[in-house]
Amino acid sequence: MRSQQRNQGVSIWAACLMLMGLLALGGCTTIKLVADYDAATYEEILRVSKEVDKFYGLLLETPENSRSYKNYSVKYVELEASIRSMHVRNLSRPLNKESTKITKNILDVWIGHKDQHQAKDTYTSGNAKLDRKRLQYMFVQAATAEEAKKPGADDK
Repeated sequence: MRSQQRNQGVSIWAACLMLMGLLALGGCTTIKLVADYDAATYEEILRVSKEVDKFYGLLLETPENSRSYKNYSVKYVELEASIRSMHVRNLSRPLNKESTKITKNILDVWIGHKDQHQAKDTYTSGNAKLDRKRLQYMFVQAATAEEAKKPGADDK
């Protein structure tokens, strides 16, 4: 009998503690899982995407036999710096794992294309078109990820 009373007492305490925990959690207003939307980051993504697209547009306007790496090296460095800036901006924002991963992928792909161009000292139109589309898709992912952070009507 005494054991039964003790178990009842423990059950009452457990129920009280659970109720207090639920009330405390109910009082929390916000649990953040992702970074806040940043308009400057979104605009930077669009700006860098446009510059990369322009780079490929100009490259494709040049005859293949004139696409030596040295003719594009300065622009590669400029664009790599812009992509690195995007990546650092995402790295510095808390709760921004997915966007950071996307910009790291963009940077890695950009460097890979640059290295390949440098090694071969040429860039075929077929590869340039594919690489342009791939990077465009990756920039769309980055912009979409940032846009998804905008608070909706239910988030107020």
